[in-house]
Amino acid sequence: MKGFTIAIASTALLCSAQALAQRGFTPEFANGTTRPQSIALLPVEASVVRAKVVETQGLIDESVFFGEQFNAQVQELMAAKGYEVKVVDADRINTDPQLQEYVVDANRAFDEMMKQYRPKKLERRIYNAGDSVRLLANHLGVDAVAFSSLSMTITPAGKTIVNALIGGTSSGASSSLAIVAGDTGDLEAVLFGIALVTPGEKTDAELNAYVAQAAQRTTNRMPASDPSARIDVASSDEDVLDEVESLLQ
Repeated sequence: MKGFTIAIASTALLCSAQALAQRGFTPEFANGTTRPQSIALLPVEASVVRAKVVETQGLIDESVFFGEQFNAQVQELMAAKGYEVKVVDADRINTDPQLQEYVVDANRAFDEMMKQYRPKKLERRIYNAGDSVRLLANHLGVDAVAFSSLSMTITPAGKTIVNALIGGTSSGASSSLAIVAGDTGDLEAVLFGIALVTPGEKTDAELNAYVAQAAQRTTNRMPASDPSARIDVASSDEDVLDEVESLLQ
């Protein structure tokens, strides 16, 4: 889901993402008509990068670990809103060949769909992930499938000074969550969250706090599962949508 992962680490873009979140639902999802009661959370596409003064190092084990932490946080936050949330972890996928096939196909279809995604067009209901997501949702016995991403970059103070002079990677954590209806394959909601990470080395506890913050901000605009809990889909400023939309290109 590389096209779905967006690294954002500035206050200006935080405001943009918050404005976008107000427009992150189809009208039917917002008014409760297509809002699911049960959701399956697939493994997170996670990336943890420690940027050094001389080189940048990607950490696979940390990416897996914090991706699992993100899903656990999202599960808890969404359960508090009344949703029945099922976390589909790697162990379950690896022991169920049919599930593994469905997950691979669904991720591929989702990636293709998100290559065309533009925030301003979500309300038109033109985005559909096809039969693969419907088969996956039926296999898992859920109303919807959630695809998510988490990206964290940790930058030492020295690297930050260099970046200020010549430009480069900044510290930050960003996350995203997309909900696809299990019965139709339609994309119903796309949400983003950002946590501003201060420069310097971080302990696991500190990184967990950033993950929790990103998860909270991602799910903050998610309405309660009760279909009668309606929300307003506010029209964001065109400049704000254009700015965030440019990040998807």
